[in-house]
Amino acid sequence: MHHKRLKYKMTMVLIILLTIEWVSVFLADGIAKVIAWWGIWWGSFIGLIIFVFYAVMVIIKLIKRKKIQIPLITTMFISLVMTYPICWFFGINQMAYPAQVNSQPGVFIRLPINSVAVVGWGGESLETNRPHAMAPMERWGYDLLVEPFSVKSKKLEDLGIYDEEVVAPISGIIVEAYDGEDDMLPGAENNKTMAGNHIYIQLDKTKTYLVIAHLKKGSILVKKGQYVKEGTPIARVGNSGSSSEPHLHIHHQKQNPATTSIFFSEGLPLYFRDINGPAMPKGGEIKDIISPK
Repeated sequence: MHHKRLKYKMTMVLIILLTIEWVSVFLADGIAKVIAWWGIWWGSFIGLIIFVFYAVMVIIKLIKRKKIQIPLITTMFISLVMTYPICWFFGINQMAYPAQVNSQPGVFIRLPINSVAVVGWGGESLETNRPHAMAPMERWGYDLLVEPFSVKSKKLEDLGIYDEEVVAPISGIIVEAYDGEDDMLPGAENNKTMAGNHIYIQLDKTKTYLVIAHLKKGSILVKKGQYVKEGTPIARVGNSGSSSEPHLHIHHQKQNPATTSIFFSEGLPLYFRDINGPAMPKGGEIKDIISPK
């Protein structure tokens, strides 16, 4: 009897945990929502371990022709449901982080380069912004390119945006600037960090933050604590960090990226002003081209 109660308790714990996570993701706000989202991701592996354990128990009972109790089957089923987000790691049935763009405080910035840019990834939907839309901190982030891009070359100089001048897209204070990481060859996977060489700016008006990443080694012209005005040259585009080819990553977030883990950061909407095209351009298969007016 005691053993049976333990089985029921395990089932109830999993049901409560699963319910709290999914309800929090859709109804909670702030850091609680972010934590629930990552909990769903990594909880899927816990669910897989539990599922395998109980599946083995069921197989053993079948072999020994013993009765399979309802709590065991129920727990195995619930743990199987928990494993669903593992599919996202393989690009199956992915979903965007459920945050509404109109309910978040966004900012308008100028284009951070002076050339015509192509949006590799960007926008509101998963289809146009797949790698960013799934991550809370990068929910409305952009990857910017310049022609030519996605060419079969191992030379960084053959990619249009490499060594492009980066300017401050809005006025603010530099809270972190780092450019000590080597630029990788296109297609290399030996990156040391996600952002690579980067600049973090605290915005004047909103006190929120911009993350500008994948910059060229040794190219940063600003330092921590410095105030920069919009349009000031601050660095050059490189291919450092988690980057398959030279591009400029930029996103807007609530927490200070210099002091807060990316897993506890909330992404915020980011719009471009004074450009040809929509304020929130799209990427993916539809690559919007944006340029200063």
